Amino acid sequence: MKPILFIQVFLAFVAGISGLYLLYKILNSYLKKKFDIKEINSAFAIFQVGILLSGALIMQAVLSAGVNAIQYLNQGELLSFNNILMSLTYVILFIAIGIVFTLLVIAVSVYTYFQLTQVNEWEQIKQNNIATALISAAFIVGISLIMDDYIGQLCEALIPYPSVLQIR
Repeated sequence: MKPILFIQVFLAFVAGISGLYLLYKILNSYLKKKFDIKEINSAFAIFQVGILLSGALIMQAVLSAGVNAIQYLNQGELLSFNNILMSLTYVILFIAIGIVFTLLVIAVSVYTYFQLTQVNEWEQIKQNNIATALISAAFIVGISLIMDDYIGQLCEALIPYPSVLQIR
């Protein structure tokens, strides 16, 4: 078994945990401050679950591209420090892209959905309206399901694969 497989699993695990934790901390602190949520609120927790699932879907797509970069850059039997460092650079770049696009997808999804309805969803979530939180979370997860492959393909396009000769 190749040692690069263990490196891939380890990097994916660490990157996944780091990305989701960072996403949770950023959004949790921002949303709690912005909407003044202090007490335990089930609706807000459900909304956060939607955000974390959204982040996990997008992180899965970018980490898949990261694994492809690791495999491409580390072909052969011998591992070199430069190739592993280059692979790590791609994985970190893809994690950053994943977090940025997750934040964009969540922000645009929430803004769009909340503008389309006649209800003040933030006030409903603050008042612990679970139905509003479930629908809002489902909307965020749905948009992430639509976008995750395309964000992964964006990352995949950054990998320096060689050009293929085309015969006419």
